[in-house]
Amino acid sequence: MFLTRSLDEARTYVRRRYEDNPLKRYGLLASSHAKVLPSFGVDNSYLATSRMNIARWYNAGGEDERSSNALRQPVTEFGCQGLELDLPILCWGEDYRWELDTWHLTPIRRKYRQEDPHALLQNAYRVLLTRGRDGLVIYLPEDRRLDGTAVALLGAG
Repeated sequence: MFLTRSLDEARTYVRRRYEDNPLKRYGLLASSHAKVLPSFGVDNSYLATSRMNIARWYNAGGEDERSSNALRQPVTEFGCQGLELDLPILCWGEDYRWELDTWHLTPIRRKYRQEDPHALLQNAYRVLLTRGRDGLVIYLPEDRRLDGTAVALLGAG
């Protein structure tokens, strides 16, 4: 696992790691609940992710701007269930953060009532955290709400 507070550093890391192996797949993943990510260059909004061609994202060559390897557009937990990348970059959001020795979950309000929205959000991160075959890169934006999460994740090793 590689943890960084810089999206550019995360992108550079995965590109360098696989520069001699063009068949390797990497890409951005993000929770659909995280609302802070677009302000850091990760558009995980419903509008952006619902228009994606998931098959092209997973299969197109690295030169295609719609490919996962372009590291431009993330997929959410809905687009990556059951699919894997060699090395995903999980763009962590403020929706699931460590504060004062416990996890704080902030699920978004959906149109339809949910029985346990916290469990759904927790499961979303379980999906996102388990998509990597060779490892995982976690990008935590420079948002002070995520400082505790950075400390917790660094201490988990």
